[in-house]
Amino acid sequence: MDIKNADQYAKNREGQQKVAMDLINRYITWQEGDVVLDVGCGTGEITKLMSQQPGVKSVVGIDLSADFISFASKNNAGENVSFHVADASSPSDFKPEWKCFFTKATCFTVLHWIQDKRTTFKNISSCLESGGELVINCLLDSAAQIGQLDLPKWREYLKDFTYSIYPWPNDDIDGMGQLLEEAGFEVLTCNGQPAPPKSFPTDPEGLKAVMRTMLPQLKYIPADKQDDYLTDAYCAIAEMRKDFKEGDPEAVVAHVRKV
Repeated sequence: MDIKNADQYAKNREGQQKVAMDLINRYITWQEGDVVLDVGCGTGEITKLMSQQPGVKSVVGIDLSADFISFASKNNAGENVSFHVADASSPSDFKPEWKCFFTKATCFTVLHWIQDKRTTFKNISSCLESGGELVINCLLDSAAQIGQLDLPKWREYLKDFTYSIYPWPNDDIDGMGQLLEEAGFEVLTCNGQPAPPKSFPTDPEGLKAVMRTMLPQLKYIPADKQDDYLTDAYCAIAEMRKDFKEGDPEAVVAHVRKV
């Protein structure tokens, strides 16, 4: 993910927002006085939307990217929504006043960028009151392969690039549930789920726009060659997706409650 191009990211994250809204509508029941922690809030559109739900008292959004948080603070902050730079896997980045403070937490389309999921879950758990709920999703490795492209024509430009993504194994859905239990949660549901219909654009230009926000290797490609790279990447992704069957899970989704 390009964590420095906040404006481009905000314009092209419609697919991620559809996924988040699907999970919110499916698993979250808002209650009077809810205080919410949005982990990996990006540019803050979903954070702001949650702050506007009936009964929600306040929402705090955190993200590793200072650029994203700056954009969110300028465009999506409000009386009951605020944003902070924080690494979800770093205990020291979590404010002492957040301990056992929140009634709900969300973590949408970000866990596959975090290597230390165990510590991340423990950090989130520490912020929730007893009975507080968390909803998360994380790409499975079959879906994450879309970003791990090896295009021979472009290898010379990318010889110093490492794609740092940490998806969850397709064959270990139960393992995610066990990890959440270790962090102090009761697992209400944990399963593999397909992407919602039309969650991502299927037209070449639309998908290329999304890829600009999601492929960090682009910064290694000369600016005048990036469109050619994205065209080749689009063709490679289209070929890869021929092996996907409708309904195949692309992410693990969990809804849990702090014990």
